Amino acid sequence: MMIPFKKGAALLAPMVGITNRAFRTLIDELGAPDWYWTEMASAEAFVAKARYEESYTDAGPCPQKTSIQLFARSSEAVAQACRLLAERTPNERPAGVDLNFGCSAPNIRRMGAGSALSSDPDKAAAFVEAARTTWPWTLSAKLRMGEMGDYSELLSFCMRLCNAGVDFLTIHPRLDSQKFRRKPHWDIIGALSRDLPVPVVGNGDITSPELFKSILDQEHPYALMIGREAVRRPWIFTLLPRRSEQSEQSEQSEQSELSEPSKVTGDVDIDLRAVGLRFIELASQCLPAAFQLESARRFFSYFCDNVSFAQYLKVKLSRTSTLTEMARDFRSYFDEVPTDLIVKPENRSDLDSLPS
Repeated sequence: MMIPFKKGAALLAPMVGITNRAFRTLIDELGAPDWYWTEMASAEAFVAKARYEESYTDAGPCPQKTSIQLFARSSEAVAQACRLLAERTPNERPAGVDLNFGCSAPNIRRMGAGSALSSDPDKAAAFVEAARTTWPWTLSAKLRMGEMGDYSELLSFCMRLCNAGVDFLTIHPRLDSQKFRRKPHWDIIGALSRDLPVPVVGNGDITSPELFKSILDQEHPYALMIGREAVRRPWIFTLLPRRSEQSEQSEQSEQSELSEPSKVTGDVDIDLRAVGLRFIELASQCLPAAFQLESARRFFSYFCDNVSFAQYLKVKLSRTSTLTEMARDFRSYFDEVPTDLIVKPENRSDLDSLPS
């Protein structure tokens, strides 16, 4: 069993259109998580060498602690995609592969991929077995609670994946159809953590260090993922109680190459303008031209929640047609509202009341 991070670790969740190399680089500069996921990539498209698939499967800037997330329609495509990833040079090869059994987007489900596989445990297990034939390193899967939320069915499904060869499972404890409308069922994470033979990672609506610690203490998952809150506050990983004092000391003594010092600490004020402009710069440097503007729009649809006139700024940035215009309009906002420029990293002001 290959668990590449410590118990209590803080992980960056995969998010479509967001967790590309530009965003992961920004997160790394502001205070790196213990592990990264890419946005999901199509195994079939990657094998066919479709346009942009190299960007979707780019493991930088930290391939040694990054999992490529794949969704697929066939076990053959899974095996071939994993083989291609395994054949990359060591400095470009990801450290892990993650199979997506949780995406509930209608277009993904119509393909028979993502959360559609929650009702087909034989096929899902075959995907894991296929990945294991060509991928010798960390292998995981991410899923929801299924269509009905029956615990015995969920446990049986997870056991099939464990027996097929996953090293750990990530659970987003909502039904396939719930999206983000209801609160996660964190008790399910606790139950699976007790009942499964592999570590369980929890994911869903973690918005503060206090909530992060509370879930670790109450439900005892092996680790937790943060998604949307990491887009609102890309420095959030510097604020989290990620490990026990003992494991911190052990990790330091090992001088593991996976342990990089954070570049920002929890007591350093955050210059919002500098962070936003840095993301725009990274988007222009790291992403294909066709993805740059849309990725920046998605980023700012969350990041602008830090300012007083969030909706005004979101709309203004969404109407720009180039990154240059976006940078200009973002910069000018702080000329108009200079009191918004600097925030304390731990300050969410009214963000805790935002709907999930």
